[in-house]
Amino acid sequence: PSRPAMPSESSSLLSSSPPSAPPNAAPAGPGPRFGPLLLALQTALLVFFAAATKHSDAPYSHDQYVAFRDVMAMLLLGFGFLMTFLRRFGLSAVGFTLLLAALSMQLNLAAELACRLLAGNAGDPDTVLPMPVSLPALIDAEFAAATLLISFGALIGRVSPLQMLIVCVAQSAFYAFNKAVLVLGAIAAEDVGGSITIHMFGAYFGLAASLALGPAPDRPAAAHDAALPDKVSDLLALLGTAVLWLFWPSFVGATETAAPQNEHRCLVNTVLALLGSTVAAFYLSHKLNRGKLDPVHIANSTLAGGVAIGSAARLDISPAGALLTGFLAGAVSVGGYVYSSPFLEQHLGIADTCGVGNLHGYPSVVGALLSVAFVALHSGAPFLKFGVVSLMARQLAAIFATLVVSVASGYLTGKLAAAVQEKGVPSYEDCAWWHLEY
Repeated sequence: PSRPAMPSESSSLLSSSPPSAPPNAAPAGPGPRFGPLLLALQTALLVFFAAATKHSDAPYSHDQYVAFRDVMAMLLLGFGFLMTFLRRFGLSAVGFTLLLAALSMQLNLAAELACRLLAGNAGDPDTVLPMPVSLPALIDAEFAAATLLISFGALIGRVSPLQMLIVCVAQSAFYAFNKAVLVLGAIAAEDVGGSITIHMFGAYFGLAASLALGPAPDRPAAAHDAALPDKVSDLLALLGTAVLWLFWPSFVGATETAAPQNEHRCLVNTVLALLGSTVAAFYLSHKLNRGKLDPVHIANSTLAGGVAIGSAARLDISPAGALLTGFLAGAVSVGGYVYSSPFLEQHLGIADTCGVGNLHGYPSVVGALLSVAFVALHSGAPFLKFGVVSLMARQLAAIFATLVVSVASGYLTGKLAAAVQEKGVPSYEDCAWWHLEY
């Protein structure tokens, strides 16, 4: 998470005022348009499921269920608690994570079906009408939810639930298009663990939307105070980190359960990358933070290896290559919190509440660029269908396409969300949206 103050600020210096609303707070709830829009979306999705889906006839795989369960733990517990560093917004961080994941997964099943049809895949086992809903399809839907939660991290505390519904619907379409039509479709890049399609897209979509939305709508001083963490919120965020660290290998290998050798390589490479980023985060946090450790760096940058390894996770990059990938990603992530976040906010007006550019953005670029070399070194892998030059060019094309689509669609979505900006609602305050007795 990125704080409005300098990232090197020590938690011991933070205000410890109770989580009560500021004097000008007007707890209005999600607003009169939130409920009808949510009900309309669910009704439309119910019609889609009734008319265009069926149960899959594929045999049950317990390995696939374990992967699904692990990824869901990452979404609801890992992402949710990682964002509880906001001391007055923890209930919203976990609660809205649950809603957005549930809605995004349903939307993705419809959006990816449409995009696969658009890409000319009609007749494939997962691209027929009615569409079979299987565990692999639900895992793909979890990936879409993860992408949305990454974008949510850039906006959390400054957007209303109504605005997040708009972001959810729009991103579902753009994410599916970039993934199914471009990166894994026309370009046919290697990205088994989602460095490009999930982390890069989610981060830069969220940052572009944040730029379009502008700064917090209420008084800067009030928003700054509410966004600061305290000892308890930092501890809860680290709990989210532990959950994400534990289950990240399952996330990267979730689509490879039917290919044991590929899955094994995904798991080992991811663990090694996480080990490397953890050490890098502790080292650089100590070095760049006047001899002390910053909980922001430890809660986030320790995970950067999992972000970076995704594009090359099933390649034979050697244990040293995986460890180096993670170390470089962790180093870049900490550097982003120390240098990039203040620059973006002060000079470009891009507020990044959770620092998703540092955890997901920069490490995904590092991992994707390294994958350009890795596909060349492992070009003989049976799942790589092109020559060395073509493989390298496809990885670069996937990076370029994802950056263009995510930034353009994120900015457009941010402008749409800005059109329904709530007036007079305090930022980073649970009391604005929840009925509280405390």
